[in-house]
Amino acid sequence: MKLPLRWLNEFVRTDLDTAELCHRLTMAGLEVDAVEERGAGLNGVVVGKVTATRAHPDADRLTVCEVDAGEGTPATVVCGAANVRAGIRVAFARDGAVLPDDRRIGRAEVRGVESAGMLCSEAELGIAEQSDGIMVLPGRTPLGADVAELLGLRDTIIEVSITPNRGDCLSILGLAREVALVTGGRLREPKVRLKESGGACGDAVSIRIEDERCRRYAARIVRGVKIGPSPLWLRLRLQAAGMRSVNNVVDVTNFVMLERGQPLHAFDLAKLARPEVVVRAAAKTKAIQTLDGVVRALDPDDLLITTGDEPIAIAGVMGGADSEVSAETVDLLLESAWFAPATVRRTARRLDLHSEAAYRFERSIDIGGVASALDRAAAMIAELAGGSVAPGMVDVYPGEREADPIELRPSRATELLGCSVSGAQARKVMKALGARVDKGAGGALSVTVPTYRTDLEREIDLIEELARVIGYDEIPTELPSRPLMAGSLPERIRMERSIRQSLQAAGMSEAVGLAFASPDTNRILPGVNVAGRAVRLLNPITQEEPELRRSILSTLLAMWRHNRNQGATAIAGYSVGKAYWHEGVAGEGWRLGGVLAGEMPSIGLGARRAPELGDLKGILETLFEQRRVLADVAWRPGTEWKSLHPGKSATIELGGAVLGVIGALHPDAEVELDVDGAHWLFEIDLDRLAAHSTPAVRFHGLPRYPAVQRDLAVVVASEFESDQISRFVREWNRDLVEEVELFDEYVGSPIAPGKKSLAYSIAYRAADRTLTDEEVNGLQEHLVLALEKHFDVEHRQ
Repeated sequence: MKLPLRWLNEFVRTDLDTAELCHRLTMAGLEVDAVEERGAGLNGVVVGKVTATRAHPDADRLTVCEVDAGEGTPATVVCGAANVRAGIRVAFARDGAVLPDDRRIGRAEVRGVESAGMLCSEAELGIAEQSDGIMVLPGRTPLGADVAELLGLRDTIIEVSITPNRGDCLSILGLAREVALVTGGRLREPKVRLKESGGACGDAVSIRIEDERCRRYAARIVRGVKIGPSPLWLRLRLQAAGMRSVNNVVDVTNFVMLERGQPLHAFDLAKLARPEVVVRAAAKTKAIQTLDGVVRALDPDDLLITTGDEPIAIAGVMGGADSEVSAETVDLLLESAWFAPATVRRTARRLDLHSEAAYRFERSIDIGGVASALDRAAAMIAELAGGSVAPGMVDVYPGEREADPIELRPSRATELLGCSVSGAQARKVMKALGARVDKGAGGALSVTVPTYRTDLEREIDLIEELARVIGYDEIPTELPSRPLMAGSLPERIRMERSIRQSLQAAGMSEAVGLAFASPDTNRILPGVNVAGRAVRLLNPITQEEPELRRSILSTLLAMWRHNRNQGATAIAGYSVGKAYWHEGVAGEGWRLGGVLAGEMPSIGLGARRAPELGDLKGILETLFEQRRVLADVAWRPGTEWKSLHPGKSATIELGGAVLGVIGALHPDAEVELDVDGAHWLFEIDLDRLAAHSTPAVRFHGLPRYPAVQRDLAVVVASEFESDQISRFVREWNRDLVEEVELFDEYVGSPIAPGKKSLAYSIAYRAADRTLTDEEVNGLQEHLVLALEKHFDVEHRQ
């Protein structure tokens, strides 16, 4: 927000220099981004009077002028402007003058005639982008006066960064309130002097609000206006605030918006199809041509201003071309309204229409200032465009009520701020904010905040205002006295830290990225919840990624693809985050994903080599062991993911449900995802893993008696899962079976085709005695019988 100090001084006077004012604004939460000294380079341009003119003796289009600058002897100036004539007062750049573009003016001979300076146009003074002739000043302008001072071309512009919750500061008045607050100055609001005549406004137009996203809509009629250029002072004001001049009516609406923060819009009353304005959702209205001449497709939820069935504006965003004010406009309908910030923000982003008006509506405007801004604009238009304001306004304000008071306890403010805040001090600050303050119960204050402070909703907001006004520098630096208490991290955070440590110890690096994905990526990588559908964004950051990711692997592979394009040759990466899906309602889950690709120097102790399934499986087994669920995890060949290689993938189960997937990316998927070479990846449902984890470590005493080792070999079908026997043996005798480990898998003679031999090492141990060979041999025989009964296996001697 640009704050010209000349304009600010009309609202509040301050003796502070610019640097101190900027410091106080910044300390009050309004950070100053920049300070511009406008017109500082303009020097030596004074008011002169053209006393006589004659044709140039050697140029048809040049005029020789005699210019009196109040110094006695007139100066001779050669001028090429068509509008120069005797008797007018002009901006005269004397010998030695400097213009805003750093051009220095000196004496020069022009086609044989010496010129002692230059007569300036508005463009040359930096007032306008282009000019048709020299600038003509009013007839009573004092000769010799400094043009820069006379016209207010020298000004200090402070650019203030406004946070999204302080929409009240997006105006000169709003910033003036803040300056008055931090300096103790007296605020002066301009008085509106409105003269009304003619037929009543209410007889000419009616207003109907059909959508609650418009809480207030007011309108006035100004008849008999004459559209034309704005006076110089108004054009300069807009220019100083960063806006360009259009015409007197549009400039007034922009001026009032800058002054009071209330966006306004002017319609050509004669172009309205019916004398009725309706605020409603677009519904079946498909499109509108906006002021920029573009036909905009509408969403059914967009908020429109209509007359009859015809849309005349997109509420809070941009007006329609069909009701635009033009040079032929005579009668105006002025609009001042309050629209829901979220509605304006959503529509403006979808249509990529970002205006000064939408910017203010998005941050919430003062609903209590709707009518006063309308009166201000109507009075100015009547003054500058020659119109007459119709008596009364149509102001539809359903549900109008006073804001609920907020209880403010000085004792609570003292406790939170760490400095003493008395009731009298709190009352003074609240009144300085424009609030009404009454006595509350138990020494508290009952504070009713003004309508323009939409950010003040709770007691803590008022305490923050106390800190701002008292001054953060005034709060002493003291350590608060608190009882010493032990703290602990939530289990989820501890689990994430443990997972990161485990994967980093395995040589993997974490990748963190955005949760957006393309439809193709979501189709290829469906996530653990395969049945879910993708969640589509209403306002995606990019059109290439309009959906939330179903799998965290989509982010991981996208980042790997980017790094590979920058010259990386391998990845051992993982990512922890959310995945999203839709099954009737939107859902989200906590996920862990990992990828291995390229020649990995960090896996194993040997030379660089390509990763294998065993590398990835080993990493996960270590993780599952740390979470104490490894014995309950099952690995099932194949997955529902069509993007994984059917012979090199598995589904990981825990507690009878899918925990995750692991495997090699299918070659077709590698092409679609634009990643070359073999890629081994996994995705784990951390919500399910957390539900089955045993975070507490249980310690047991060291065994007092030795274990007895026995080997067991069985012949099974080639597709038989070796893990089935491991789990069966552990459950068969939990008291005596300590450990089961597969140590060999053999295929070939003398094993029959379609069969394989699996060899397991089993450790038996009793807690109260040493097991004898006879006991162990008996256990082994019973185990073989149990296996042959439960599975289609053959004991191999």
